[in-house]
Amino acid sequence: MKVCAKLYFLSNQKKCLPCNCKGHSETCEDITGVCTSCQDHTTGNFCEICEDGYMPDVANHGRHSCQPCACPLSSPSNNFAEHCDRSSNILRCNCQEGYAGHYCERCAPGFYGNPMVIGDSCKSCDCNGNSDPNHIFNECHNVTGFCQNCWGDTAGANCERCAPGFYGDAISAKNCRECDCASSHCDMHTGECLPESTTVNLCNISCDECIWHLIGDLRASNKTLDQVKVSVLNISTGAAANDRLKYYNYTAQHIDFVGCFFSPSNLKRSDANGFVQKVLVTANVYNNIVQYIEEANITGLTTMDLASDGINTQLGFLKTQSENVFKESVSLRSEHFGITHFLVQHCLIILTEEVAEGTLNRSFNYCCKLSSSSPSMVVFLVENLSELVPELLDKLRVVEEKNQVNNVTTNIMRIRELIAQARSVAKKVQVSMKFNGQSSVQVQPHTNLEDLKTVTTISLFIRVDPDKDPIEDRFIFYLGDRNGRKDYMGLAIKNDNLVYVYNLGEEDVEIPLGSKPVSQWPPVFNLIKVERLGRHGKVFLTVPSQTSTDEQKFIQKGEAFGTDSLFDLDPEDTVFFVGGVPADVRLPPALSLAPFVGCIELASLNNDVISMYNFKQTHKMDVVASTPCPRYKLAFSQSRIASYLFDGTGYALINNMERRGKFGIVTRFDIAVRTVANNGILLLMVNGDNFFMLELKNGFLRLMYDFGFSGGPIVMESNSPKLQINDARYHEVSVIYHYSKKFILLVDKSHVKSMENEKKTLPFSDIYIGGAPSHILLSRPDLSSLVGLKGCVKGFQFQKKDFNLLEEPGTIGISSGCPEEYFMSRKAYFTGEGYLGSGAKISPFDSFEGGLNFRTLQPTGLLFYHSEGSDEFTITLENGAVVLNSRGTRVKSQKKQYNDGITHFLVASVNNNKYELVVDDKDKHEKKRPTAAPSASTVRNFYFGGSPSSSIKNFTGCISYAYISRQDRDIEPEDFQKYTENVQTSLQDCPSSDFLCLSKVGRDKSNLPKGLLGLNSDEQKPGETEDTPCYLSPRPRATRHAHHYGGTANSRQEFTDIPGSHFSLSLKTQSSFGLIFYTSDEAEDNFMALFLAHGKLVYTFNLGQQRVKIKSLEKYNDGAWHNVIFIRDGNLGRLVIDGLTVLEDRAQGSNVSWHVSSQLYLGGVPPGRAQRNIQRNSAYSFTGCVKNLQLNGQWMSSMFQTFGVTPCFEGLSEPGTYFSEEGGYVVLDDTFNLGLKFELVVEVRPRVASGVLLHVYTAAGEYLTIVVLCSQVIVLVNNGVREFFTQVTPRLGLCDGSWHRITLIRDANVVQLDVDSEVNHVVGPLNPSTKSARTPVFIGGAPESLLPEGIATRRDYTGCMRKLTVNESQVSFSKAALVSGAVSVGSCPAA
Repeated sequence: MKVCAKLYFLSNQKKCLPCNCKGHSETCEDITGVCTSCQDHTTGNFCEICEDGYMPDVANHGRHSCQPCACPLSSPSNNFAEHCDRSSNILRCNCQEGYAGHYCERCAPGFYGNPMVIGDSCKSCDCNGNSDPNHIFNECHNVTGFCQNCWGDTAGANCERCAPGFYGDAISAKNCRECDCASSHCDMHTGECLPESTTVNLCNISCDECIWHLIGDLRASNKTLDQVKVSVLNISTGAAANDRLKYYNYTAQHIDFVGCFFSPSNLKRSDANGFVQKVLVTANVYNNIVQYIEEANITGLTTMDLASDGINTQLGFLKTQSENVFKESVSLRSEHFGITHFLVQHCLIILTEEVAEGTLNRSFNYCCKLSSSSPSMVVFLVENLSELVPELLDKLRVVEEKNQVNNVTTNIMRIRELIAQARSVAKKVQVSMKFNGQSSVQVQPHTNLEDLKTVTTISLFIRVDPDKDPIEDRFIFYLGDRNGRKDYMGLAIKNDNLVYVYNLGEEDVEIPLGSKPVSQWPPVFNLIKVERLGRHGKVFLTVPSQTSTDEQKFIQKGEAFGTDSLFDLDPEDTVFFVGGVPADVRLPPALSLAPFVGCIELASLNNDVISMYNFKQTHKMDVVASTPCPRYKLAFSQSRIASYLFDGTGYALINNMERRGKFGIVTRFDIAVRTVANNGILLLMVNGDNFFMLELKNGFLRLMYDFGFSGGPIVMESNSPKLQINDARYHEVSVIYHYSKKFILLVDKSHVKSMENEKKTLPFSDIYIGGAPSHILLSRPDLSSLVGLKGCVKGFQFQKKDFNLLEEPGTIGISSGCPEEYFMSRKAYFTGEGYLGSGAKISPFDSFEGGLNFRTLQPTGLLFYHSEGSDEFTITLENGAVVLNSRGTRVKSQKKQYNDGITHFLVASVNNNKYELVVDDKDKHEKKRPTAAPSASTVRNFYFGGSPSSSIKNFTGCISYAYISRQDRDIEPEDFQKYTENVQTSLQDCPSSDFLCLSKVGRDKSNLPKGLLGLNSDEQKPGETEDTPCYLSPRPRATRHAHHYGGTANSRQEFTDIPGSHFSLSLKTQSSFGLIFYTSDEAEDNFMALFLAHGKLVYTFNLGQQRVKIKSLEKYNDGAWHNVIFIRDGNLGRLVIDGLTVLEDRAQGSNVSWHVSSQLYLGGVPPGRAQRNIQRNSAYSFTGCVKNLQLNGQWMSSMFQTFGVTPCFEGLSEPGTYFSEEGGYVVLDDTFNLGLKFELVVEVRPRVASGVLLHVYTAAGEYLTIVVLCSQVIVLVNNGVREFFTQVTPRLGLCDGSWHRITLIRDANVVQLDVDSEVNHVVGPLNPSTKSARTPVFIGGAPESLLPEGIATRRDYTGCMRKLTVNESQVSFSKAALVSGAVSVGSCPAA
């Protein structure tokens, strides 16, 4: 018998043919050729199929082979797929039980572990049967295995013990019972009562998960001890990132720490650092939208005469292109970030379409909901709206200028507000970027460059690796003019030294830090801080120890030449580049160096948290190829205590508190706070009409709550020293709700106060910490004056369960860490009665330099004082001029109007030759110093803002960023918190000009006529007086919680998120016709309305084609309050009036319910709505008041904007337009145009001393603004050449409760102001290129973003206005293009 050799088989023709086993078997069956004993993980008749867990790979020189599925890793120990295949070059994994994700890269619900770590796998959660069955998909943490939802009063990593306050056997008997102890503390096994003590921080509860994985990593990695030290410093605890970002950073750490298990393609596939990469990659996608917006030609679309078919053609093209962009974005999605990217992309498509159609309502509501869903969503939204689509914002301004329609203008302003809020979140992303020697990032510059003038401080973390990248001369950052001219500052590496460079207008200052060459830095993140205070500069370096908690600190200082001290930046040309610059940016010679190689993370700018992820654009930045370096966030002593920084704009939100602990007989909240602020929210819970609030007010803790008590809200407050906690130290504050009827307040574990109430359970599920969204605060008068916390929170507990505030999905705008600089008081507000004193050693008569910012409206005041015997050294304001006086030698400024309410900076110096005084770098004067014997060096106090002995009037106003040459230290900003004497001086931020106005008349109040200060509204407490110098109160008496509508056709309030159809309200009106309530779907096919017709109430809604209409028999426009309930229950409608009259009607057909899901309008509707469903004469706003609007028995709290709505004032009224204290403005219709030549006349009766009366601006940056400032009227003009102004101070002032007539005449560059026949004028520079253009005219105020920088007051006008004429034509506010906010058109509270 013929026998074939190996690799051959015997065919039917008795020939030996080669086996077709793909090289995976040496034998095959005769006749059939079927392969036997397939090797290399193959199977099948011809070894052509891969075994389970393997996939074919033909890349090996064309040879068929089977490689382990990379599910998630190609290592056999970490391949968790039952099957896998690669079709269309996409790997698809069919995971084993317990694994999830496209590549089985994470554990499924109910399992834990990290499949991305060699040797690790997913294990079943072990919670000892004590896990909440309602949370089976979140039983334990998917990496650590810590149980997250222990129930049955259990706790611990495995729910293995009874929770604090309970005792028993959690594992076998499962009988945890509550401690029967007064302190609520007992032995967890026996129940024996224990004294209350500090909660033990068990490591398996609070330690970061990365520490556990660190142990495994150290075992898995074969590293030397020195390598391990460096690696430990680079493990990120993820304390500042959310769960997803933490996971991806953790993955990156393992790549860097254990070894490079992935090729670059594998890294991209696993989407390490996907969060960061998507922000950068999507920039290219959205740049396409810019092009499509331009082609849609929004400018043309907003003109009133464009043919509708042209719109449709453009819109169709735009939608097609948007869909293409949308598809492109889908292709970028990863599993974790795809949904976010998908929604944001879709939001932008809708926005683009709707701008083309001329309305932004639906898009804004959609975008707004998206942005509030997660911080990462906001980052995406803001990057694409604000900067990646810059042309869109330009077109929004065109819409504002050319088509002043309510729904367009107001939503544009809301979008701008959203962008501003989102930028606040983006700038707090604490993640580094890695620069490859070609990349660069342009960071958003500081929002107010005026803040950087006197002091500029930038902190950042830098990591270089001298062993991998030899140290060369390289650029680090640059802040200054785009063309490298004017003032600038920057950082670089030169000659192996870190070098700080700055220029204030004369010569460069270079400060090299030679004490620690860069080549000697360890390959970890080092902390760098550069500081400029006037002419003085410093650079600091902090190197963390690799063996202990000790740090190495290095410092070098320098000084600019000449007298210039201010850092002047032009907002139009200022850029902030990190790592490198594009080719079109010109750097000054001192910084023209090669781009940086290494990792950089920005930390702060003037103590404000900043981030490179708040960028304008990036250049050649690829975080897949250049993975950001993870930073150990507790490496430096200033941040070793895990804490959260609140800057007054953000807040933490914990949804569903009871997922960690249940409300019980005793319910406890604990928070550790450190602050120097006077006011701020600590804890806030709101649910309809119920609320709970713990706040800081005037430095003292204050508790206020209402759970539907018969007597109204309960307030717990006192001026007890135990309640004052704004002393820059941490204080532990505990609030305990005992047996549902008593609140107990503890401070630093000591009982301070308690308050009893009716027995009611806590009706809340969510809690805000450190602040709250504006719509929550504005939902009720009790909360409207609250402000966000400025300070640090070390921890928050509910029922003794810790929460990581940064990991809560609802948290927005807070960051980790608690810098010591945040609690230094650099600013002080002086009332004219006080001063600050220090005993530090100075010698101003021999050698001295001192500088400070000041702001005041008083012409005279003592700024600085020092005396030695009869010799005095003073810096004062005298009749508006600044005067330096040393032993009788006086140096005086030329300008005499420094009491203008604007911040000014002065420097006074003394040397052997002269005395010198410089104000604002421009007003410079000096005098030769007379020969005198040097004074003896004695310790004498010096004072800011006044003194206890000087005959000069004490200062009234603000002093900030002061410095003086002291003998005990280098020049640095004075910390007023450390001064030994503080007499009646506030160390908070300087108040607005309105408070300065108050101070201006403060000591003269006894000379004012009786009643001048006025009394507060009906909410004011007895004995209090209103802080205002005006005769009339800023808050006329008004009905509590009631609002007045009318005056314009579209006066209204708008509400969102309306779940239900059972409404009630109270109504007072004398109108015969008008719309009271309206809601509908977007197409208005389904609607519900309440309106007036001939004085009768009409309630109507539809059911398909049928309508239910219920009309009262009596008239209710009698000026009295009436309670109205209107209900839709399926096809049944019910109208109940005053609890006596019940009217019903029913539609025929099925009983179909309808729940409102779109906006609800109260008092009126936007233009164009309700016309098809409501009779014409009732489809506009009614005139009258509404209070107590409720849905399903709960207060409506989701109101998000108002138009022409004020409090419901009581008492007499008179003709005019009233601008209420809540703020608002009117935009005139485009028939009124203030060009280069006009005459404007108006009569005003202010109730607050300062406010914006009128503002006009153009896209070219020109403006005209009229403000009232402390009984002065000021006109500020910028005609494109420069700013100029004139002002009039009437003899009798403006706040005497009388009407005052203001006339403004402009003729090009000449402006004349007449107030009550007192006249002043100014002649500005000519601008021959200026042309008269049609621009919006804002009356009574303007959006914050449109007002010029440096204006003395930015608040809206409060008071009455009447008889406004432009060029002798009467202005009717009822025909205005927009009435926004709290403005009552046609009616003013009488004086």
